Amino acid sequence: MKATTFAARIAATAGALGLTLLACATPASATSHTPAKGASTASAAAGDICLWSGRDYTGASWCWNPGNGYVDVPPALHDNVGSFRAQANGCFINWIRVPDRKETRVVRNGDYRKVYDNDFGGKIDAVAPSC
Repeated sequence: MKATTFAARIAATAGALGLTLLACATPASATSHTPAKGASTASAAAGDICLWSGRDYTGASWCWNPGNGYVDVPPALHDNVGSFRAQANGCFINWIRVPDRKETRVVRNGDYRKVYDNDFGGKIDAVAPSC
C-alpha cells in the first residue's frame, strides 16, 4: 500500500474517532450526569456513583446521584456493569421479580471495582439511595 494512502486512512480514522468523542461529550440530561466514554471520575459530579460497561472504567458510562432517587440503569449497562466508582452511598439492585423480590448490594462512598462484570455487575438493573 502506498504511504500516502495509508496516511489518508489513518487521518480519516482519527477524524471519525474525534467526531465520536465529540458526540459523547454532549450536555448531560436533567436526571443524570454522563461523562464521555472512558472518562475518569474527575469529570463526574461530586457525590456521583459512576458505572462503565467495560472493565477498568472503559466503554459506555453513566453516573447517578442519590438526589435522582431510584433509577433503572440505561440499557447499555443493564446486567452489564464492568466497573464502577462511588463518591456517594447507594444501592445496586437486581430485580428477580418486580416489585417484591430483589437482590441488593450496598455501595459506600469510596467503593470501586475495576472488574465487576464477573460479580454483581452482571446483574445490576437499578440504583437507589438505599437498599
